[in-house]
Amino acid sequence: MDYLEDLLSEQIPTSEETEKLGEISSAIIREINDICRANNINASCTEVGSVSKNTNLKSSDIDIFITFDKAYPVDYIEKKGLEIGHRVLKNGTEKYAEHPYVSGYVKGIKVDIVPAFKINNGEKIVSTVDRTPLHTLYVNSNTNEAMIHDIRLLKVFMKRINVYGSEIARSGFSGYLCELLIIHFKNFDRLMKHMANLRGKLIVPEDAEDKFAEPVIIIDPVDPSRNAGAAVSEENLSRLKLASKIYISGRLDILNHTPSVNRERGTHIRVFVIKKPDIIDDIIYPQAVRLKNRIWDILHNNGFMPVASEIYMGNDIEILIECKLEKLPGTKVHMGPPVESNESIRFIDMWNGNPRLMRGPYILKNRVYVDVRTEQRDMEGIIRKELRNSDIGKNLNEFRDEIKIINGEDADLEVVRKFFSKYLFN
Repeated sequence: MDYLEDLLSEQIPTSEETEKLGEISSAIIREINDICRANNINASCTEVGSVSKNTNLKSSDIDIFITFDKAYPVDYIEKKGLEIGHRVLKNGTEKYAEHPYVSGYVKGIKVDIVPAFKINNGEKIVSTVDRTPLHTLYVNSNTNEAMIHDIRLLKVFMKRINVYGSEIARSGFSGYLCELLIIHFKNFDRLMKHMANLRGKLIVPEDAEDKFAEPVIIIDPVDPSRNAGAAVSEENLSRLKLASKIYISGRLDILNHTPSVNRERGTHIRVFVIKKPDIIDDIIYPQAVRLKNRIWDILHNNGFMPVASEIYMGNDIEILIECKLEKLPGTKVHMGPPVESNESIRFIDMWNGNPRLMRGPYILKNRVYVDVRTEQRDMEGIIRKELRNSDIGKNLNEFRDEIKIINGEDADLEVVRKFFSKYLFN
């Protein structure tokens, strides 16, 4: 526990940072409320997110929501939200989630100004962000000082085991989930004991109906029809289970273990590098996964025998795939139809006399086979040919022909470091 408390002490905001955040937030809220009053806009401003709940760690952002009356149409709140955001954040830039919003910096602190609709408990939402102010109210109404400490401790623990963050590339536990877990289990130790002994899904509350397909089911108290844990992957749930066992056993030294790395694997590693468009990661990452899966399928279908993969997104998208073969043999076995099939004679006629035929036709068990000459044997040529007409995502398609293919065994690339540093919680 001292180890985690030491980590937490390094990440709790100082009193100076807390005061600065409060001053910036209050000033922005006053300015936005003044703008709304002066322009007869039926809207109010509120702070949401971890800073508003005092559950934040160091270097947190400020999230300000402008909540508009539900009588306004969506296009009105989007337009006014951007206008007000730009007026308050002079050098702000527009970003896009469900609604466009303005993001910028005030005195070195990142600030997001987001439009939403004002709803009360039990009312139907117009957009998913409408729940967020209610989340803030719920957490503030159901936590005390000890629970806030344990929420921060849980965030530090989840960061240490690499399961913190709900963005698609992470598929982990959001700050709100950390808050809900401590509220439900009352403290950090009780949560750890539950997780260390958990079999199967994590369901909160435990008597909730198992009506969702996801491995983590945490019913949102603000909207009981919603699974707040839907983004968490089975792999990250498994990491939390194992880390909880490690915590309960007192073996936190395992978290700091540095595994040895042997790069002499007897395999062939290739890295496929493609330009990353200037679009938020939650949109691009699924397309990167799609590209990885397409390359994997090409390699598998052509006999290169892929065995492992990794993705890294920085300035570019880097996709690593490890294969057993880097060049195909000159001959490959081609399976024909069962001998009982009416297509068997046609298959024999098709291959008899074919210049690519190396052996056969012959019968193996109940099928006809031929051995044929491999037309293209090198990995790069096959990948480029088959990707040419592949749809790899609307934002990546234009860069499809610019993919660089790099021998990855000794390449100085982040995806290679990520691949070889793979350990329980990396």
